[in-house]
Amino acid sequence: MRGILLKMIYLWERMLNLFLLRRKKVIFDKSIRFHGVMGLYGRGRIRIGKNVLINSKESANPGMGCYPKTVFNVPGGCLEIGDDVGMSGTAISCRERVTIGNRVLLGGGVKIMDSDAHSLDYEKRGKGHQIDIPITRPVTIGDDVFVGANTIILKGVTIGQRAIIGAGSVVTKNVPAGEIWAGNPARKIGNAPEHG
Repeated sequence: MRGILLKMIYLWERMLNLFLLRRKKVIFDKSIRFHGVMGLYGRGRIRIGKNVLINSKESANPGMGCYPKTVFNVPGGCLEIGDDVGMSGTAISCRERVTIGNRVLLGGGVKIMDSDAHSLDYEKRGKGHQIDIPITRPVTIGDDVFVGANTIILKGVTIGQRAIIGAGSVVTKNVPAGEIWAGNPARKIGNAPEHG
């Protein structure tokens, strides 16, 4: 009985997620998989590759913390997610461009932002959204990158292929390919192994 109930919940979640993706005109492959119901906001363009897992359920990844939902907020930018990507409780805010390569793993609670979200000028912030224009710069994550849980990746950052970002890091600078970075702000602490 429990198995049947779990299958029904999974099918309901899948149908709801597919409805959200189609309503927002997201380009995606039918191999996409879900745990839980994602959040999807904005009018920007989104393309999701093959065999992507979008996890929005804490029971599937306890490391996500108390906000397990994966959320894409794309007010006007372009979000591109490659093939074989896994994400858990990830929040992506994309006003210009966020590009995630192939075989990227984003640990629980990772946040990616390509803007400051609000103007840094206190007068502009205080006078309303009409003149509250944030600074934006694209974010690019290369192929085969692993980003540890609760990491924050800020605007203008490029993370090179095969790089590893330690859990809880705040990434403010470009990370070269094949390096391990960690900390707040993140800095190089080693080199990624060539082969597992």
